[in-house]
Amino acid sequence: MNFILRVALRLLAAFLLLFAIIQAIAIVTVRFFWPQATTNEISLAHFEIFVLALCGVLFLLTLLLIGWYLGKPVYFIMVWIRRLTSGQYELPERWDQIRSRKGGTLKIQYAVYRELLEHVGKLAATLENNKKELQQSERAKQEWIRGISHDLKTPLTYISGYSTMLLNPEYRWSDAERREFLSVIQQKAAHLQELVLDLNESLQGQVPLKKEETDLVELVRRTVADVGSAPWAAGYPFGMDAEPDSLIVCCDPKLLTRAVRNLLVNAVVHNPEGTEISVRISRLHDRSAEIRIEDNGVGFSAKPVPSGAAASSGRLGLGMSIARQLIEAHGGDLSVISKPNEGTFLSIRLPPVED
Repeated sequence: MNFILRVALRLLAAFLLLFAIIQAIAIVTVRFFWPQATTNEISLAHFEIFVLALCGVLFLLTLLLIGWYLGKPVYFIMVWIRRLTSGQYELPERWDQIRSRKGGTLKIQYAVYRELLEHVGKLAATLENNKKELQQSERAKQEWIRGISHDLKTPLTYISGYSTMLLNPEYRWSDAERREFLSVIQQKAAHLQELVLDLNESLQGQVPLKKEETDLVELVRRTVADVGSAPWAAGYPFGMDAEPDSLIVCCDPKLLTRAVRNLLVNAVVHNPEGTEISVRISRLHDRSAEIRIEDNGVGFSAKPVPSGAAASSGRLGLGMSIARQLIEAHGGDLSVISKPNEGTFLSIRLPPVED
């Protein structure tokens, strides 16, 4: 409202000033060309008609001048808004032309609409940011879908293949072979169940934490024992070391267990039998807690895993992505170091432990 009032007052002041100038110009012009206009009635009538005509012409010219002077910024703003409606959120090409070359401030005719230009500029910036966020979200969604497709396809392929072999009447399998096939099916089914749980948790959006004081060493020890005792992990020797023997952290035990379990399951299902998996817990100099998981397996070409999104291939799948999401929800960080045929090193760092 204040903006409209200021514009109206400025227009009224400009109009009164220009009208006074028109009158002065008319009087001076008539007296110069018809000095005898005041000597008789006929000349006086001609004088009045001439003054009215001249005032009318000058008034129309003044209106055109005011319209051009004040209408030019309005047209600029209309073109800008039209660009926004068509999805072009960058600044107009003539943006630099509405500012003075010396101080960089708005030119006089545009300064009247300063607030309106600022609001349209903020709207354009907001729309541009929303567009970028939408594009990033769409890319993350595509990566997420590719990751789910890959991760779910792998265990399903094993389950389908081995079950088909068992049901094939043309072959007679020994008891040892049947147990081996069933063990693989059980392993892949457990992996598939892990992926489904990961997917359900990830679809809930933000991770709700129910923190409590927990012994990190005991939590990891139970998780390692749980994964290591599974039939499908029988061929993978696990080792664990902790220093100190007890380390109290504030965390959500259920979700942190889920994150560690995902990483241990990854180390099993993506490596051949005989791969050694070692886990170490320590307290660093900055009092933060670290969980290191290392294996001497096949490794992979490590690339950064986007938070909340799954990569499309290899070990960087849904389980790894969910583990990172859960760790970051605790204010921690997950780093990965891996090379093909040289194994994988994972480091989970949690915030400093309160004394």
